[in-house]
Amino acid sequence: MRAVLKLLVLLAVVVAAAWGALWWYAESRLEAGVQTWLAQTQASGDEQVTYDALNRGTSPLAATVTLINPRLSVQTPGAATPVTVTLPSVTLRIDALDPQTLHMDVVAPVSINTPNGQAGLTFTSLTIANHIDSQALFDPSRWPFRGPFSFSASNLAVTAASGSVQVVTLGSLTEQGTLDLTAGAGADLYDVTLQMQNLALSPLLTKLGNVPFGGQIGELGMTASLTGPLPADWQQRGDTFRATPAGPARDKLAIQFLHDWAAAGGSGKLGLTLNVGPSALTASGNVGFDANVQPSGAADVNATHLDALSAAITTAYPQVADTITAVQAQLTPYLSTSAADGQVLKLHVDYGKPGVVVNGQNLTSMPPLDWDALENPPPPPAQAPGDGSGADSSAPAPATAPAQ
Repeated sequence: MRAVLKLLVLLAVVVAAAWGALWWYAESRLEAGVQTWLAQTQASGDEQVTYDALNRGTSPLAATVTLINPRLSVQTPGAATPVTVTLPSVTLRIDALDPQTLHMDVVAPVSINTPNGQAGLTFTSLTIANHIDSQALFDPSRWPFRGPFSFSASNLAVTAASGSVQVVTLGSLTEQGTLDLTAGAGADLYDVTLQMQNLALSPLLTKLGNVPFGGQIGELGMTASLTGPLPADWQQRGDTFRATPAGPARDKLAIQFLHDWAAAGGSGKLGLTLNVGPSALTASGNVGFDANVQPSGAADVNATHLDALSAAITTAYPQVADTITAVQAQLTPYLSTSAADGQVLKLHVDYGKPGVVVNGQNLTSMPPLDWDALENPPPPPAQAPGDGSGADSSAPAPATAPAQ
């Protein structure tokens, strides 16, 4: 009996030591990951991150790293001062009972300072979760996340004037999806579903702006998916992109990346749902690329009760009545009316080398996509000083003949 007890104690000590080592290693990797992200962000030049402290947790039931008072500053082109986002704290957490999920807990309120004023964001809860790629635990060069991810926030409110004026509220915002940056041809690279419920302008702004439907949107949803593969050197390209200042050089890197992804068989799908007032809208589309990296695909748009929607907008904003009438005239071939759904819009669009076909009718040709022109756009025309007419007031006036 005594020998069995000693064995159990020894096993407990071994398990505790092993768990302690794993817990220490997990927190070390978390800390290293945060510091790597901070270094990459600083290297871009347009973004700066500062914080008061980086603390590691002490609970044996979770590996945690917390940034205290993190501040993200983003310098936008043409702005005298950067946009700064300040948070009380952000915690990265891996629970002992769920060791392959990285949770990110954000504490409210969030302060946003812009060149035009100050805004704020409050919420009841905001959590982010990412599935950890087990192969990345012992390979620091590997992207750490693979598989499902989620985002959830409730009772969000955006305020202005140092928090004294409420601008917009949102009942809930959720996001769920999967990510696999190692996906091969035809495999899912990225898939996401985003859902917003009960979006509403403040009563004051609704009244001042005479916004119809009480300034409310019942639902706004989006789905998106991309297939791989990414270019083999995507991590190095990402580092180069982040280190390149915003402008034509960075835009060219992004277009080259998109071109190479498309050339390797990349494809995508997009869906949208919107419920506002009496009207409901659904839209979906897809795109693929042929051997010459030319796009083709299809799209569907369906909407109900457009007559009630148009009437409400025209009543609120009479100045747009002519525009709405002109749009309805263009859409007349695709409109119908029913007792249940009011005025209904149904569009099916096919596009590609044969042209643009709407509800079976070929409307126009589709010119080839010039990737080289996208990557190397012509410089904007030089504008002479003065009134913008193109005449350079600093140039000498042309000689005139002497009066006879």
